[in-house]
Amino acid sequence: MTKLRIPVPTLGVLAGAALTLGAIAPAGAAPLHHDIDLTLDPGAGRIEAVDRLTLSAGIQSLRLDPALTLEEARAGDKPVAVDRRGDRLVLTVPEGSGPVTLRYGGRLPGFTAGTGLALDGEGAFLPGLGGWLPDPARASEEPPTWRLSVRVPAPYVAVATGRLVEEGRDAAGYHAVFEESRSVEEPSVFAGPWTVEERMAGDLRLRLYRHPEQTGLADGYLGLSEQAIAAGSARIGAYPFDGFSIVSVPPPVGLGFPGLTAIGRAVLPLPFIRSQSLTHEIMHNWWGNGVRVGEGGNWAEGLTTYMADYAAARTRGADAARAMRLDWLRDFAALPAERDRPLTAFLSKTHDASQIVGYGKAAMLFHMLEAEIGHDAFDAGIRRFWSAHAFQTAGWSDLRHAFETASGRDLGGMFSQWVERRGAPMLTLVDARGDGDGVRLTLRQEADAPYVLTVPVRLETAAGVEEHGVQFDSRQATLRIPSKAEVRAVAVDPDFDLFRRLAPGEAPPILRDVTLRPGADRVIAADGEAAEAARMLTGRLIDGSGRESGGRESGGGVAPLLLVGTDAAVARELEARGLPPVPAELAGQGSARVWVSRAADGQTALVVSGADAEALRALVRPLPHYGRQSWLVFEGAKAVDRGVWAVGDSPLRRMVGR
Repeated sequence: MTKLRIPVPTLGVLAGAALTLGAIAPAGAAPLHHDIDLTLDPGAGRIEAVDRLTLSAGIQSLRLDPALTLEEARAGDKPVAVDRRGDRLVLTVPEGSGPVTLRYGGRLPGFTAGTGLALDGEGAFLPGLGGWLPDPARASEEPPTWRLSVRVPAPYVAVATGRLVEEGRDAAGYHAVFEESRSVEEPSVFAGPWTVEERMAGDLRLRLYRHPEQTGLADGYLGLSEQAIAAGSARIGAYPFDGFSIVSVPPPVGLGFPGLTAIGRAVLPLPFIRSQSLTHEIMHNWWGNGVRVGEGGNWAEGLTTYMADYAAARTRGADAARAMRLDWLRDFAALPAERDRPLTAFLSKTHDASQIVGYGKAAMLFHMLEAEIGHDAFDAGIRRFWSAHAFQTAGWSDLRHAFETASGRDLGGMFSQWVERRGAPMLTLVDARGDGDGVRLTLRQEADAPYVLTVPVRLETAAGVEEHGVQFDSRQATLRIPSKAEVRAVAVDPDFDLFRRLAPGEAPPILRDVTLRPGADRVIAADGEAAEAARMLTGRLIDGSGRESGGRESGGGVAPLLLVGTDAAVARELEARGLPPVPAELAGQGSARVWVSRAADGQTALVVSGADAEALRALVRPLPHYGRQSWLVFEGAKAVDRGVWAVGDSPLRRMVGR
């Protein structure tokens, strides 16, 4: 688990007759194999399964959810004793006994219990390694091969990862067979009362498993899937699966699986899911599902972000690409130094702080790498990495080797400083003076140790704009840049092409300046029911434990302030603290207003002011997703207006004196 145009065939709806699909040649067998017969009864919340496992002889420990009861265990045709220890099944497999057969079943929790295993009248949500399938679940194990036969009663339909071998309907309901003969991932299974809409793109089967109210979505989702798969195949190598399915599920999630993405029923119709999340999950079929993440840090999220999200921004134009790079740097500017980690420490997104490093910083590394070695060498490295490591694990060192081979350059220093080090440099333009037919710059970088940088410099001359790249590898240096005409102004990294800490004045205050700081002061300005809603909202906003009231951060600086409450009480609290009132452009707008300000003493304040308890409760789910904004206006749970405060002239731009 882990987001060229082709002529579009006619869209179809799943028929009742059985289908038999073509096979993919296996790329190698894994030591563990499952042959599973699975019966799901969503209405009763019950699962019944028979799993025939090919296991090595000796003592084996398998994980199985405690809610499931083991009813029978055999090795070949002989019973096997099993020691049940919570979620572990411990058994001894005799030599030469053949497959081990485990029969088990039980009731699983419903969807109201959270986002884990779920089975109720809304359907089934059974992700791989979730505990529904007996599995060693050891990091050292290669993912198993498997074959899965699943049956559900009408009106439900089931879908699983892996290759669809056959499917059909009969008097008992729907049945299908899926399999995976390569070392990819444990099977994940979903079921729901869906309509299935399908499009063939050559040999690829694209499907949308939708709920009744989601009519009209198939063209957009399946068309974009087709385009994204074609574009990825052209740049990386052949798409590694037989097709791609978009599955509407009850939990509010967006999850990627091999050849499948599960998206929350409520958010599936939202335009940004199709325009952003879908292409990201499709790219994961190469990075994360096709090539698995090995030891030494998760490179897949950054590479996927760069080749999906950023590629889409670049297609929209230079301004959109620049805005995305600036977003990544604003995020990093909001990250407290004590929460920063090197890329080698990033495994998965567990909170905003980890996402800033594992997604944003890693994507910026790939942007800088492409600028350093050139587009052709970068793409050659990508193709080499894919062909060498498909359906295997790989790490940062394997990526480095692929790019070094493609470019003919030693990239050890570049990977070392950006992958193994935490932090980033901050650049200061100390001086800029004309010097004959050029300009003389004095640059300084603030970091634990100097980084080796190729710094973009833009010269504004009497004859137009010139773009240069200067090498800078010391704490401070004076560098001369020749020019074809008289230099009038100079700007250092004006398009935010370097991963760096933004200089003071380059970044406006945003919500994450407060929400990423667990030590922020929390002030509740409300009573009764509204106070309870405000406390719930503060708990969702602050990324880590915090406290109500306080004064200073552990580092000695003024602690950020999070003030949440009802309009009149918030206004009184702001006046008592000597803070400015609600900005004029937000006053009287919507049912709730959110804004960030920065005082002269450096304190950053995030204020959430709602009309009443209902207005504050409506923000609990959506507001944490707007960390890059400086202000928002909500009408209920909908953000009807938002933006980022303007900043003044960049401190890295200077008029040139002589």
